[in-house]
Amino acid sequence: MYDTLAEVSAILGRSKEALSQFQAILEPTIEKAADDHERLYWHHIYEEEEHRFDRLTALLPKLEEALADEAFLSRENGDFLRLLQDISLEKFGLHNFLEHLDLSLFHYKGTEHEPPITALRDMTAADYQRMKAALETLNRALDVPVSFAAATPTDEKENQKEHLKLAQYAAPPAASPPIRPQEGTRRQLTVGSLKNR
Repeated sequence: MYDTLAEVSAILGRSKEALSQFQAILEPTIEKAADDHERLYWHHIYEEEEHRFDRLTALLPKLEEALADEAFLSRENGDFLRLLQDISLEKFGLHNFLEHLDLSLFHYKGTEHEPPITALRDMTAADYQRMKAALETLNRALDVPVSFAAATPTDEKENQKEHLKLAQYAAPPAASPPIRPQEGTRRQLTVGSLKNR
């Protein structure tokens, strides 16, 4: 459990730094917005990330304190369970940040900001997958009596409107077993079969 929480701490620390970089890119865009619609659009994204930055500023020291005292990491400790709830919400924060970075790439395409935002986007996408795996590990280890449903992004929720979900943010589909030729059928080489080799 300690190692998983240490990984979560590293992910959130990277994300906090990435938020600062992203906000520095957004600030001049808000200041130079062509109209109120554009200003409101970027301000909305900036403000959401600013709230997340504040949450991370409060959360990371608590997480470091918990890591310094392994006795704290107990399912009987209410403070630890509240810390897990806060961590779980940051899964949604990472998902939201990923979407904001994707949105910004449409605006900054072909500009000097595209490469750094792309790097932040790729890092965040990888960290988001790590965060989901870490929370799954914690849930299995603790079997905590806390509902994490509120921390599940819409794209990953079951029984939600499928036509509103975006594939790039949803959980990857389960791997299907490889297709084997049936006995008695003759294998033939085609252009299509060679392309997949």
